[in-house]
Amino acid sequence: MYMPLSGLYRFDQFELDPHKRALSRNGLPIPLPPKAFDVRSFLVANPGRAITKDEILQAVWSGSYVEEGNLAQHISTLRKALADRAGSCITTLPGRGYQFTAAVQTEHAVDTLPDSRAGDVFVQTVRERTNYVIERVAQPPVPQPLALPAPRPRTRLWVAAALVAGVLIALAGRSAFTRFSHPPQLQKLVVSDFGNATGDAAFDRTLKRALEIDLEQSPWMDVLSGRDAVHALQLMGRGESTPITPDIAREICERTNRHVVLTGSIAPVGHEFLLTLEASDCTSSKKLAAAKTEAQSREKVLASLDSIADKVRRGLGESSQSVEDYQVPIAQSTTASLDALRSYSIGQSMDAQGKSESDTLPFYQRAVELDPQFAMAWGAMANEYYNLGEYNRASEHYKRAFDLSDHVSAKEKLVLQAHYYAEGRSDLQQGIRIYKQWTETYPNDWVPWVDLANEYTQIGDYPAAVTAGKRALDLEPNRAINYSVLARAYLRLNRLQDARSLGHDAVRRQKDSPGLHATLYTIAVAEHDQDALARETQWAASSTDPWYSWFFPYLRAVAASSTGCQKEADTLFQQSWEAAQRANMTEDADDILVDQATIQLSLGLRDAAQATLRRTRNLDTSNPDFAVIRAKLGDAAPAEHFLAAHAPASTPGTQTVAMDLPRIRSALALLHGKPLDAISALEPALPYDLSAYAIPTQRAEAYLKGSQPEFAILEYNKILANPGVEALSPLYSLAHLGMARAYALQRNNINSRAEYNKFFDLFKAADPGLPVLKQARIEYSHLQ
Repeated sequence: MYMPLSGLYRFDQFELDPHKRALSRNGLPIPLPPKAFDVRSFLVANPGRAITKDEILQAVWSGSYVEEGNLAQHISTLRKALADRAGSCITTLPGRGYQFTAAVQTEHAVDTLPDSRAGDVFVQTVRERTNYVIERVAQPPVPQPLALPAPRPRTRLWVAAALVAGVLIALAGRSAFTRFSHPPQLQKLVVSDFGNATGDAAFDRTLKRALEIDLEQSPWMDVLSGRDAVHALQLMGRGESTPITPDIAREICERTNRHVVLTGSIAPVGHEFLLTLEASDCTSSKKLAAAKTEAQSREKVLASLDSIADKVRRGLGESSQSVEDYQVPIAQSTTASLDALRSYSIGQSMDAQGKSESDTLPFYQRAVELDPQFAMAWGAMANEYYNLGEYNRASEHYKRAFDLSDHVSAKEKLVLQAHYYAEGRSDLQQGIRIYKQWTETYPNDWVPWVDLANEYTQIGDYPAAVTAGKRALDLEPNRAINYSVLARAYLRLNRLQDARSLGHDAVRRQKDSPGLHATLYTIAVAEHDQDALARETQWAASSTDPWYSWFFPYLRAVAASSTGCQKEADTLFQQSWEAAQRANMTEDADDILVDQATIQLSLGLRDAAQATLRRTRNLDTSNPDFAVIRAKLGDAAPAEHFLAAHAPASTPGTQTVAMDLPRIRSALALLHGKPLDAISALEPALPYDLSAYAIPTQRAEAYLKGSQPEFAILEYNKILANPGVEALSPLYSLAHLGMARAYALQRNNINSRAEYNKFFDLFKAADPGLPVLKQARIEYSHLQ
């Protein structure tokens, strides 16, 4: 893109004139040191593009060796000179460089533009303001940066130019080596409650959580989570809400094999506040770093906390460059309202104690009432609604958090973006990309790895799920979720022995969870292990988890359906639905009914399926499974409504585009007697065939109706070759019946009879008179 460095550059309220070397805001001049002005000019000349530090150093200090700290100092000078507007113009890209994100307009004189007439002025919008997503994976080539006006050359000798280029490359290589070959040591921290001598309750919990948020920006500071702190308190025989005094923090530090205890205090000094912070070795009590400062008012306490936190980070060995790279003020990354931050901190504390979503939600709601721009509080509310099964409300809150994430820290931006894409929009591929960026930027953080394992499981990439799950467990072997997610990935990959062994190891370590026991129950059913079934049933009876109260009877219902015991299954489905209703999980309750009806229809219980669907409340366009089953029952309206509501606005890469819309279009095509169109409609779902049995089953049915049994056999083989994907699903048993019908169409009676017999064996305890079983026996008799 052509943008000569002459004329004027305008962005936000600023005007930059490279020729006069002048920068002004609303007509008022802003004084800048020469090199700071050159840095600003280079950034303005390359808007919207990620610019490495080495590029800026070579452009501004061409031919000279300059430490990166010098560049950081000039960036800091620019931000101070531009006051509150700087943060919205210059974005730090942790570990890489900077990006100028404001929209830039240029005005050029006619002699700088080819083919311009005298007196004309050319105004060009270069780029709209962008929200930068941290990305460290390989990128396609980008246009080269536009150079600053160079001083008059003293020589044109190519040899001299080559020598200078060689020196610059060598210096850049040395700089990169210095930056990345000796990373700082990871510090594992425990933060105690702040001593509060002010009498102001707004500082209780708030300063501790604010400090933790500040420290969590750094890839080199591993702060003990609230949940792990509560677990340590329980092992110490103390209550979950026990204040974490410095002595208790030190004991927690020793018990959790951490390195450093951080203790802080706030006290009144006249009309000001004195803040202190000290880091000490948790074993020897040796002081490692300390800082103190005064805040001139209550409103400036958070900013003062920022300054001493930065000093302590440096005192613990983090480089000045790293501190600058990961340095977003607390008031900017969270909220400037102490009261909003206090309410949020209480909610976080209650979450850590395992309180219910109904207990914690009011505190997050109060936080956003006090500060509607509080992105992290919106994100916390979204998580609570997601855990409650209210996915539509969760999606709305994820979107709100995402829209407000421009100024949060690099860590929080990754968190909010990942959850927005993965959970809020069901854009699993984009979610995976963000989680990968998270793992690269924060290599010691286990959280993105377990989330990656979850996302890979959802798209059916189980080898990748196992790899990610193992990495999460290696980084954090003390969190129950890491065992649960990895065990589930092993199960889906048909590695039942590995899943069972890991599950038993988790139970021995007291790292089990409802999700883990769901996997152990599934394995017990698949292996017909009566002792294991009895243990899992006993564990479920003793569990107080509201989610498992409905999910365990749901598992039992699906397992009963897989052997044709549908009367038993319907009773268990009813128990599951009632438990979800009691827990106010209305969306989950509807999902239970839709799944029950889908199974009933697959077993030939058409009237029962119709009756079950009539009990749902969610009869709008939000449930794709509801649309599919209604189409199979002969009612095209819900499917057509879903397509009208979602197809035009859907984003490529989302679950809606990749899975939901293809299944709905395919169901409609079958309803209209067009099996070939049904097969074509499912093509976008091919990469996700192993995410669940529904997609290959639907494709196989279309092949059978289209008189292409050889392709139906391939689809059913996908299911039968992967029994761990949905080990309890009746679709696995029904795949044998589908295979039998496909072989019969080929007149391969030997293989057809073999598959019928496998189906009969799996359904040997089925309800007498079950329609699908009666029909199968009639078909089998015709083969004799």
